[in-house]
Amino acid sequence: MKKSKLNLKWIFSLLFLIALFILMQVYGSAMKEPLKTMLESGAINTFIWAYVGSVFLLHQYLYGANELKNDSFIYKHFGRYADTLFGIATYGLAGTTSTALLKGLYLQTFYSGMYFTGFGTFDLVSMFLLTSFLLVYSMFNTSMMLRTIIYHTETVEITVKSNLTSKSR
Repeated sequence: MKKSKLNLKWIFSLLFLIALFILMQVYGSAMKEPLKTMLESGAINTFIWAYVGSVFLLHQYLYGANELKNDSFIYKHFGRYADTLFGIATYGLAGTTSTALLKGLYLQTFYSGMYFTGFGTFDLVSMFLLTSFLLVYSMFNTSMMLRTIIYHTETVEITVKSNLTSKSR
């Protein structure tokens, strides 16, 4: 029988989420105003654009020469620089649009702001779930690119494809 090992990464993640939940339950009302200030300051959007832009540019610089592995539509038709710019724009806009919608939802829920008039509770919860997913998705994929940058090696994997066929006599 295979002996299983403890996955410390998942254990620490679970403990962090439990601690965060407890902190929100105990200090939730005290955290409302600093969170509102942070959302209204624009610092989150600046961070998102700086993070996404720098990660995409570094990734393009380190892995741009590996043309055999990149098969995206934009890359094939417009080149690697356009692919990088469209990637920055896509993930940057996804992140900042998500934070703008989440800011509106937060201010409408906990303060007297009315940002989404005519929306019911189900619509607002759906909007929260979708925009949260979009924010997590864009930041997760950018972080995976950062991970490949951090663990970058100088070797490049190249796959040679051949169309040669041998005929037997």
